[in-house]
Amino acid sequence: MGSLLTVEKWLEVVLSLKEAATATVPDFSLISSDTLLADVVKKSRLPTYGSSIEELGILINEDLEGQRARALHYALTDVKCRVAVQLLLIQAAIEIVNMFQGKLSAKNIVILFEGFHGIAIHAHKINSDLELRSRLLDLGPMTQMQDPPLLRLENESYHICLTLLQNVVNNPSDLGEIEATGLLVELCKEILQVYIGIAQLGHPASSAGKQLRPLWQIPTGSSKRRELAARAPVVVATLQAICELGTSSFERNLALFFPLLSSLICCEHGSSEVQEVLSDMLGSKVGPVLLQAC
Repeated sequence: MGSLLTVEKWLEVVLSLKEAATATVPDFSLISSDTLLADVVKKSRLPTYGSSIEELGILINEDLEGQRARALHYALTDVKCRVAVQLLLIQAAIEIVNMFQGKLSAKNIVILFEGFHGIAIHAHKINSDLELRSRLLDLGPMTQMQDPPLLRLENESYHICLTLLQNVVNNPSDLGEIEATGLLVELCKEILQVYIGIAQLGHPASSAGKQLRPLWQIPTGSSKRRELAARAPVVVATLQAICELGTSSFERNLALFFPLLSSLICCEHGSSEVQEVLSDMLGSKVGPVLLQAC
């Protein structure tokens, strides 16, 4: 059926996917703020007249706790449903691109990128909210969510964003190549900055705001190592995407990436994947460019 769609119809399809991605953004506001209890207090009904002060206090507390638990359960259920929908949207987009890549214009692919990049940015914002993560951990098994809560969604969103832009960049005949290359470079920079920021979180900083390595290596906590390990595949894909840039594009943007690559060398990692790909990249791509400049 996809092969029968016109350019205009394909535009409708990708715009619908983008709209759905925006409409299903998980909302943690009820969980992350104190409005939950305040709303419950407003909506609670007091016991009938004639009860004792002690009975009133017990009944009110029980009523508030029950309503709070129900509201919290609803909020968590809504969040998990939205996350599930967004993961399905990502899967649908992957299948569409794989099956009908030749039918999708650069403009349509960039529209898809914008939709899923929005998902990635929002997921990263939630994953960076330490207060929210602490609240979710305090709730314990009730949430049935990993920590960070949207790590899988963030990773898969960034991954499909890389794939979409690479599909355009790797098609030299497409008029959207130049725009997509710029977007790809910025996306790679963003993903590396996210990873480095997490890897260096908690390290002492100088007065100039630059990260300094401690005199003694401080072991990374197990939860942080797990998070870095979970993020490693996206970082590996990002480094590979940088290596696959055209020679002129790679050389032109090396000055932008070099500080990030240096930070990757210095920071800790949750697995050896990133270091192995980084080593290959420095030897096969970065080294020759630096030698030519000498």
